[in-house]
Amino acid sequence: MKTSHLLVSLLAAAAVLGGCATTGAATAPEAVAALPPIAGTQNARLADLAARELDRRARYDPESLAAVAPELRALAQALAEPAPRPAVAGPVAGGGSLPPAPADMLDAPSLWHGVHLASYRIYANAVSGWAELQARFPEQLGDREARLAAVTLPGRGDFLRLEAGPYDSLAQAREACAVIERAGAYCMPVEFAGLPLADFVPAAPH
Repeated sequence: MKTSHLLVSLLAAAAVLGGCATTGAATAPEAVAALPPIAGTQNARLADLAARELDRRARYDPESLAAVAPELRALAQALAEPAPRPAVAGPVAGGGSLPPAPADMLDAPSLWHGVHLASYRIYANAVSGWAELQARFPEQLGDREARLAAVTLPGRGDFLRLEAGPYDSLAQAREACAVIERAGAYCMPVEFAGLPLADFVPAAPH
């Protein structure tokens, strides 16, 4: 229900931004009373998680939405527009093509929260380091996903930053870090970014 209400709100906001008028019939509560289950695709799960997080922030932490206002407007406009016809270039599995993402969303910050656990120079060390940290902190990290983000630190060089998440809120990420830090390990709440550990392709050695 939250997801449907949020999407309806986004569509309504996009209509206002685009200067067009809509009727209220489609947004009546009875029109969204019976909802099918969330589809099992990655995009559907991402949309559901993002919708629930946006719904929570809209109710309890509206000030935090200012940081993602351009992305919210771009998403609302994209949802309000008719689905684009498949492009000729860029085939994807199952046929057809994926439409390009709205330009305003290319650098959008993550809506998820994560924790930065360590930085490594070698991919293999990041893999073994994640396994050790999961075994050491099963309650905080056992059911989390690991991601790697390639970063360059001035004067120090290139590193692979190991992150774990997602956490539903910044408070949850901080709670996890508090336990990890009390045990003497490093932990810092961050946006949950990067690529999944299994999908990360290490750079070829120079």
